[in-house]
Amino acid sequence: MTKRRRNHAITFSLLAAGCLLGGMTHTVALANSSPTAKTSVEDVRIKLGTRGGNKTWRGAVGDQVTIAFTKAGKNQTFTGELISVRTAGRSSIIEVANTEGKKVFLTNDIKSITSVQGTAQTSDTTLEKTDGTSSEQSTSSRIPAGVSMENKTPKPSSHKWGYPTEPMNGNTDLPKVFFLPIEGGVGDGTRHNEMKQIGAIADQYGPGQIIVLKVKSPGGLVAEADRISETLLDLGTRHTMVAWIQSAISAAAYTSLHCRQIYFMQTGNLGSATMFAGQTAISGQTLDAWVKKFGDMAVEHGHSRDLVEAMITNGQLCSYDPGDDENPPQIYGTLEGEIILSTDEQNLTINATDAVACGFADGIADNEEELAVLLGLPHWYETTDDGRKIHENWQKTLKAANLELPSLGLKAQGQRGMTNDPLRNLSRRLDAVNKLIRWSKKLGDHTSMMVQLPPLEALEGAKKNLEEELRRARSQQ
Repeated sequence: MTKRRRNHAITFSLLAAGCLLGGMTHTVALANSSPTAKTSVEDVRIKLGTRGGNKTWRGAVGDQVTIAFTKAGKNQTFTGELISVRTAGRSSIIEVANTEGKKVFLTNDIKSITSVQGTAQTSDTTLEKTDGTSSEQSTSSRIPAGVSMENKTPKPSSHKWGYPTEPMNGNTDLPKVFFLPIEGGVGDGTRHNEMKQIGAIADQYGPGQIIVLKVKSPGGLVAEADRISETLLDLGTRHTMVAWIQSAISAAAYTSLHCRQIYFMQTGNLGSATMFAGQTAISGQTLDAWVKKFGDMAVEHGHSRDLVEAMITNGQLCSYDPGDDENPPQIYGTLEGEIILSTDEQNLTINATDAVACGFADGIADNEEELAVLLGLPHWYETTDDGRKIHENWQKTLKAANLELPSLGLKAQGQRGMTNDPLRNLSRRLDAVNKLIRWSKKLGDHTSMMVQLPPLEALEGAKKNLEEELRRARSQQ
C-alpha cells in the first residue's frame, strides 16, 4: 500500500503546554443479508468504552441483543443476533445481524448492550466498571445530547434568551444548552473562573445539560491548565462537555481533551503541545510525566493516547487508516497507517479533515446551526446568554487592564506624571501602586503573570516602602 504523507508542521511554540467523547461514531450498515444461524454457544464478555460507562456485558454469541449507539449526532438502536466478537487494538469489533441486514460496531462507540430477553446488562447500576465502582455513581455524566431526561424546575437566570429560541412544546425533554467562548492565552483569556461560572448556571437546571466551549487559544500556562482540568473534570460528572475547536494549541489542546465530544471548524487545528520551562523545552522525567498526563487524560475521555502523545515531542510517531464500510478508523503509534500524521522530525498539530477521518473528532461545523445538527438538536438554541456575557465582560476587563497597567507601572516607578514636588510625587506613586494591587487581586495570579504585572507580594512590599518613605518626608516638613 502506498502511503500518503501529509505535512503537519508545528504551528506554535508557547510558554507551556497545555477537552468529550472524541471519536466519531463508526457504525456501518452492510449489505442486506439474513442473520447467521446459531452454531455453538460461545460465552463472551464485551467491555465497553467511556461512552458506555466502561461497563462489561456478559452473554454469548447467538444471543439476541439491542445495541444503543449514536450516529450523526442522533441516538439509535439496532436489535439482532450477536454473531461475532473480535479484537481491534484496545477495542473490539462486534457484529449483529437481523432479517434487514448486518451492522458492525466498535465497542468504544456503543452506549449500551441490552439482552432482548429483558436483562439490560449494561444499564444495571451494579454492574462491574473498570475502576471497580458502581456505575450509578456517574450515570449523569454519560447523558448524551438529545436523550430524554426528567424535567427540572430551574432557578431563573438573570437572562432569558434563546438562539433562535429555546425548545418549548414537544421538546421539553431536550437538554439545556450553555455556550461559552474561550479566547486568548491559557491564564489570561482562557481561565477556569469563567468555566466555573457557566457550570454553576447549568447546575441550576439539574444534571445532564450541554456545555459547549468554543476554543480559540494559542496555549499558555500549565498551572492554569491544571486549574481548568479540575473544573472540567468536576463539570464532566454532571453535564455533557463539548469542545468546538477553532484553534486549540498547547495548553488549550490539553483543555479540550477534557470534553467528551470534540467538533472542529473546517479550518480548526489542535495540538503542538510542547512544554517549556522559560525558553527551553522540558526533557527527562518532567517530559515523561507530562506525556503520561496528556495521554492519561485523553484515554479517560475516549481519545487515542498515540495521537495526543505525538503532539508533545518529535519522537512520538503517529499514523492512521481511515476505515471503510466494514472497519472503523485505526490510529497507530507507528508509521504503519495509510495516512502519516507525525514523524520523528515533528510534533503533531491535527487539522479538521484528519481529526474526523481518524476518529478523533465527531464532526465539522462552521456555525451554530451545523453544530446543532451534529449534537442531534432540532435547531441551535441557548438557554441563556450568560456564557456570552461572561466571556464579553472578562474580555472587557482584560482590555482595560492592558490599556491601564503600562501607564500605572511607569507612575509607580516615578517615570510618568511627576512634578517638582517630592511629596506629591510620592503620593502619586503610592496611588499608582494601590491601583496595581487592586488590579492584581481582580485578575488573579496567573492572569497577572500573563499581563506582566508584578506578583502581589512584590506590590505589597513596594506599597509598604512608599508609605514609610512618605511618612518620613512629611515628618521632615
